[in-house]
Amino acid sequence: MLSESVKKQSKQIFQNIKILFDSIPEEEFKTIKGGFPTWKHFYHLIHSIDKNFINPNSFQEPTFHQKNMDIIYMESGKKLSKKELEKYYQQVKSKIQKYFNSLTDSTLEEVVSYKELKLTKMELILAQFRHIFYHVGYLHCCIKIEKGQTPEYIGIYKSIPEK
Repeated sequence: MLSESVKKQSKQIFQNIKILFDSIPEEEFKTIKGGFPTWKHFYHLIHSIDKNFINPNSFQEPTFHQKNMDIIYMESGKKLSKKELEKYYQQVKSKIQKYFNSLTDSTLEEVVSYKELKLTKMELILAQFRHIFYHVGYLHCCIKIEKGQTPEYIGIYKSIPEK
């Protein structure tokens, strides 16, 4: 079943994001990685998961969100700490896991209209998977350049911890 595959692959995704959080100390969230503030890399990633996995049309911004906070290359007044980002991530992760647990193969075929696009729920999920792994890979490269090694990566051949 496709819905079971989505749930299984999401465990990999969430584990890789947790590994990234764990590999970067609090003080580095204030630094620049790859030309952008580290905290913004994480906020952009988490915000995108929050906004686009389920239905971008019904998304409501988090109460702390300010204009341009989610746009990695634009300045915003507010900055988030690692602790604030981890809290937001846990909320989003729980929300997405609950959504994934409600999916069936037939609901994955339902169409969502977003802007000029008509996408199935499966296409939205696949697009987010690609987006997430782009940013995970980007941060891995930044860390490799800075520290000479990358964080652990949970790939297809590595078992995913049950949590």
